Amino acid sequence: MARDIGQSELPASSDPSPLTLARLIEGEIIPRLLMAHRAGSDSDVIPMTTGVIAPAELERFSRMVMVSDLSALVDHVDLLTRRGVGIETIYFDLLSPAAKRLGEMWEADDCAFTDVTIGLCRLQQLVYEFADRMHVEAGGGDGRTALFALTPGDHHSFGLVLVVEYFRRAGWRTVCMPDATARDLRDAVRGEWFDLVGFSMADERWLDTLAPVISDVRTASMNEDVRVIVGGRAFETDPARVARVGADETAGDARQAVRVAEALFQRRQSVA
Repeated sequence: MARDIGQSELPASSDPSPLTLARLIEGEIIPRLLMAHRAGSDSDVIPMTTGVIAPAELERFSRMVMVSDLSALVDHVDLLTRRGVGIETIYFDLLSPAAKRLGEMWEADDCAFTDVTIGLCRLQQLVYEFADRMHVEAGGGDGRTALFALTPGDHHSFGLVLVVEYFRRAGWRTVCMPDATARDLRDAVRGEWFDLVGFSMADERWLDTLAPVISDVRTASMNEDVRVIVGGRAFETDPARVARVGADETAGDARQAVRVAEALFQRRQSVA
């Protein structure tokens, strides 16, 4: 029968010499520990909270993205996927909340603006790094084209990055204009056919800005029946704002946005 490390043979004396103990540690205990580590390195060392992102993990990761390079962050996310966390969970329960946490830390004066900027850049890089592992059901793309932009004046772009990537994976042709002015958007829809235009807004201060922008987009659009969806924290807190800005629908996140867009075009086809 195999012996445990604690069952290694010791001299009959109840008080072994330091030399004997050293030989025992070097010859038996250390090799067995190394073997145990190699055998368990792929699974045993992975935490047992399989498939979920714990609050402490989110907090630690939110601070990591401000100080770690991309390769270290990729390795960390890889470890989470080996632990059983799905890519969709990574996106919506880790990356997206981490972006919000960075904003909260900045507002609380817990970090500098440059730290937040670096962190958000890293989060966006992670979205693209793991995009090919993400499975998205076909979501009404069918060759349709969507234009996505931040509300002019707003600067919270991470949610927009997720939305664009989800639509692209769902079969849409996507154009992203995060820094577009109202004039840029008018020129874009005047010069190219878009089936859908989406706006993201985190800060409700820009509500009065968005309404005329949407009106101008509809008027200038090459597609007279263009659909407009909106999303972001400003609409999560008060869905009635969707009608106020003149949009057709809102969505809570990128996953829902794809489904909402698909439903919009299904309704249009059924009416036709």
